[in-house]
This record gives sequence, structure tokens and C-alpha cells, in this order.
Amino acid sequence: MARRVKPQEYAARRREILEAALNLMQDKGYAAMTIDDVLAKTGMSKGALYHYFRSKHALLEGIVDVMGEDGLRQLETVVEDSALGAIDKLHAYFRTESALKADNITAVSTVMQLWRDENNALLRQKLSQESMRTTAPMLEAIIRQGRDEGVFDTDYPHEAAVIITGMGLHLTDAFIDAIEADGNIGADMSGPHIRRVLSAYIQAFERILGAPPGSLALD
Repeated sequence: MARRVKPQEYAARRREILEAALNLMQDKGYAAMTIDDVLAKTGMSKGALYHYFRSKHALLEGIVDVMGEDGLRQLETVVEDSALGAIDKLHAYFRTESALKADNITAVSTVMQLWRDENNALLRQKLSQESMRTTAPMLEAIIRQGRDEGVFDTDYPHEAAVIITGMGLHLTDAFIDAIEADGNIGADMSGPHIRRVLSAYIQAFERILGAPPGSLALD
């Protein structure tokens, strides 16, 4: 009879495997990393690894999931901060989001590269669905707060949050093109091309919400 693994043990081992895979991605890159590399680093057999992840692509999805879970907790802390007004809360939300990307530059860079690959339609779909599931509700909460404070003028907070989230997803290719045009990698937002695209996005963001012009401008 196969040994039953406790949920806590399973989660801890799964996280350990993902950390090993992320270290390998940092050292070798996602394309060069192999399942055999992961086996060597974790000391696991192929059968044991497949109990957690069936492929290299599944490992990447696992890394994205963990990154999303960790990020969600931090962003929820911002959204739930009663000391912040809606506009300050959105600025804090943007800063937290940027910091999360900077802290996970290897995973973010890999995902952005794979986003452009037509063979990764399922990954794009997964990321899009997760963004709608997590990002839109948090934005909606801030938008409703801003409407109550009188700093946003919209009759449709839920729809506005969905539109803004979807707009960001559809601009992913434009964000990637701008970062590449600046000669940067990953989620580096310091270059002039990406700053221009982001400024246009934020301006559209303001107009959808009926926010004061320039109130959400990048710091």
C-alpha cells in the first residue's frame, strides 16, 4: 500500500521542488533546464517527482501559482488597509505589484518569454483567468471605496474593474515590446518606452474611473 502523505508534508515538499526548479532557471534558464536537472538537485526519483509535477511546464505553472499566492496576500493587505484613501491605495497597489515582479524577476522573465509563444496558449489562458479571478475583485473594492469618497465617478465599479483588468492583459504584448525596445529584461519598468505605455494605460485607467487627471500618474 502506498504511503499516504500528510497535506502539510505534501505542500512543503512541493514548495521545495519549486524552489529547486526556480534556482535552476536562474542558473541555466528555463529552456536549458531539464527534468533530470531537477531530479539531481532534489535527489528524487522520476516516479516521485511525477507525483507532484508531470512535466517541466507543470513546474513553471507551479512557480507561477506560488508567486501569485504570495503576491495575492501582499496585495490584499494593501486593499484592506483602512488608513489609506482610494487614490493612495491604488498607488500602494501599483508599488507592491512592481516590487513583487522585481523580487521574482526570473519567473516573470520566463513567463513573459513564453507568453509570446503560440504553443503556450494554455499558459496565457491560465494567467488571464487567474488575473480576472484575483485582480478584478481587489480593484473593484478600491473603486467602490473611491466612489464612496467622491474621488471616482463611475456607476459601474464591477464592470470598471473587469475592463481595467482585461485592458492590462491585452496590453501584455505591448508591455513586452516596450521593455525589449528599452533593451531591458523581465519586468524592468525604468525605460522610456515602457514608461510611455504605462502612462497611457494609467491615463485610460483614470478616465474609466472618472478620477482627477494625473491623480494616478506613475511616481
